[in-house]
Amino acid sequence: MILLLILAGTAALLLPPISADSAITITAPGDQSYFLGETVVFTGTNDETDTTYLFLMGPNLPKEGAQLTSPYQPVTSGDPGSFATAPTKPDNTWEYPFLTDNLGIGPGTYTVYAVNNPVTKDQLTSGSYNTISIILKRPFVTAWISPQSIIKGQPSTVTGSADGDPGEVQLWIIGYDYAYTETTTVDPDSSYRFILDSPTTEKFSKGPCSVIVQHPMQNNQLDVVVSGDFVKNLQINDGSGTGGMNVFRISGPGSLRGSDTTDALISAINDPSVDDIYALIQTEVVDTGVSAFQAQTPTTRPAPLQYAPFGALALILGIILWSRR
Repeated sequence: MILLLILAGTAALLLPPISADSAITITAPGDQSYFLGETVVFTGTNDETDTTYLFLMGPNLPKEGAQLTSPYQPVTSGDPGSFATAPTKPDNTWEYPFLTDNLGIGPGTYTVYAVNNPVTKDQLTSGSYNTISIILKRPFVTAWISPQSIIKGQPSTVTGSADGDPGEVQLWIIGYDYAYTETTTVDPDSSYRFILDSPTTEKFSKGPCSVIVQHPMQNNQLDVVVSGDFVKNLQINDGSGTGGMNVFRISGPGSLRGSDTTDALISAINDPSVDDIYALIQTEVVDTGVSAFQAQTPTTRPAPLQYAPFGALALILGIILWSRR
């Protein structure tokens, strides 16, 4: 009897979980690890119903299931409109693009449920379902400049990577009496490139400067931008109806200069209302291409050689006199 109980228990452990059913499947591309802001296309099969219903489980989300488009809103059993849905095609396959930008959720591991009926997690016994877990990561941005110092009147290049599939990134170059900005698109491989031509770098005055590359993050919108003589936070409404609020003056009378401008810009990007991130490079503008940081201290020059023959003659005479002693 004891042996039979042990065998029965072992068999129970080997059985697949009854909560998931192969009548419905769900898959995701790649290694199931993505940056917030990317679109994850879920695909699968559904052999039972004409519609696949999807909901999300994850950190700080409704415990019985969250809406994919509004993760802090719960799904409701019997209410198809509260679920993300994907129609079943004639070949019993389905597809759903999950847009991870502007959802308000943080990095972490999330589980997506694919169900053949509009039911929440606590009622899954009433229908077939399957799940897949994905990891959502916080995007980041990197930046490099070549050459290391910006040479007045010579081309310079800023390159890097911006993960999370942003539409564009923004470049800021800030010196003591100038501020330069431009945007560029990000390539499918997450790389970007800014090329500063000779006429542009000729306008930069000599001295230290800051190079900042700004990433728009999940909302895919640059929240801190230049508007006229001011830097504006587009996420704060000052009540003027123009959209956004002026944070500081970047050009014109009374504008900030040099490191004060850099500090003010970084503070604006770090504001709690802004989800943007940035990469910072501290460099300088030079005339010759030789940086003050790269310049080497001159070594002491060797003694002149014009007196060497007299030294040699004195040495020979000394040897002769010593040998005659």
